[in-house]
Amino acid sequence: MYPKPMKLYLAAVTSLAAMLLVLSIKEFVPLTVGMLVMAVGTEVGAFGGISLIRGQGGLSVTLPILVAISVVFGPFVGVWTGLLGTWTQGELTGRIKWPSVVFNRAQYAVIGWVVGYGFKFMGGSVSGHSLLANMVPLTAVIVIGFALNTIMVMIAVALRKRRSLREVFRVNYKSLTPSFLLMIPIAFLMAGLYHSLGFVGELAFFVPLAAVRWTITLTKALRFAYYNTIRVILAGLDAKDPYTYGHSMRVGHYGMLLAHHMKMPEDQVEEVRFAGILHDIGKMGTPDHILNKPGRLNLDELLIMQRHPIVGNAMLTSVQMQGCAANGVLHHHERWDGTGYPDNLRGEEIPIETRLITVVDAYDAMTSDRPYRRAMPHQAAIEEIRAGAGIQFDPRVVEKFMEIAERTDLSKVEGAGHGWDLSSVMFSETGKGSTRQ
Repeated sequence: MYPKPMKLYLAAVTSLAAMLLVLSIKEFVPLTVGMLVMAVGTEVGAFGGISLIRGQGGLSVTLPILVAISVVFGPFVGVWTGLLGTWTQGELTGRIKWPSVVFNRAQYAVIGWVVGYGFKFMGGSVSGHSLLANMVPLTAVIVIGFALNTIMVMIAVALRKRRSLREVFRVNYKSLTPSFLLMIPIAFLMAGLYHSLGFVGELAFFVPLAAVRWTITLTKALRFAYYNTIRVILAGLDAKDPYTYGHSMRVGHYGMLLAHHMKMPEDQVEEVRFAGILHDIGKMGTPDHILNKPGRLNLDELLIMQRHPIVGNAMLTSVQMQGCAANGVLHHHERWDGTGYPDNLRGEEIPIETRLITVVDAYDAMTSDRPYRRAMPHQAAIEEIRAGAGIQFDPRVVEKFMEIAERTDLSKVEGAGHGWDLSSVMFSETGKGSTRQ
């Protein structure tokens, strides 16, 4: 269900596109072979789009071709190509909801008209003019077209997710901005050299566009590799100690719920989740007889057990996962009053992600059966956490945790079980909302 502000925004963009479609009739030009070839190229670029990490839209190489065709053939061809020639695979197969499909068609139509009409308005002409003569209007409309695409889609995502534009950019688009910007000079050359090269010569530009698409794919593949590394580590933990594995998965899930409730940015929510999942990974280096001892640990055993944050930190650092290591593994036994270990951090010296993990880790430890004691009831556990506010735990985090725990028995919420699927919130299909192409 889309929020009301997003519905109003989608309606506004769609209405604007409809108005521009009507206005474009005055700019009608007859169909040519070159026009048809470029339009087909636009659709090919769109069809090869790549869904973004976290499912917030997608990115393809169609925009440079759309911008070029709008400059070369004018606003009529631009607006109708944007409407009809930019369908993605997800849209054609029904994976994208129809309001988002309508928005995508509308925003591309707007871009096509603005670029085509803007180039004409600023005195640009691709017929008989040199690239240098068109430098100013061509550069201006291309930058405007790319900026419009980015801004319109970011607004749609921000409204749908109820997040700020700054957060939407940082979380969903920042890592792909270099690849996106690489397409601007390609669009410039495609539009500026069409008169000299013809539509056959334009086909050569599909090579650099394919290279840009490859860099986008590589960026996503690196993120997949990161997730797969976590899966491999967790498989080893499950084989070593199924209890710790289940506990870790639950802590990750509870941490994610708490981070969402605290309205943390989505990238921080993800970091909290992974920090929770991996916080006890160092116990893979702890002997079984200590992990599963039914009675109280002696001093030597306790010292060995207290090394697991350091061991986990070393493990994750060795596979270049320092973010999780710093925020969730090395310091998850620090205390708000500074009496924790291994570094005796105090108060806000402890990273905020870790302060969340500390609370939910304690909750799950108390509400789970262990060889040396039975599980504590939910209400008793949250009272223990309340009592630890300002001593063991960050009082503000405890307050937010209580807002969840006092109305919900967390041990019974969906996703809290031993077999929770690690992939369940990693990726979603492109187009659950708007799509950036």
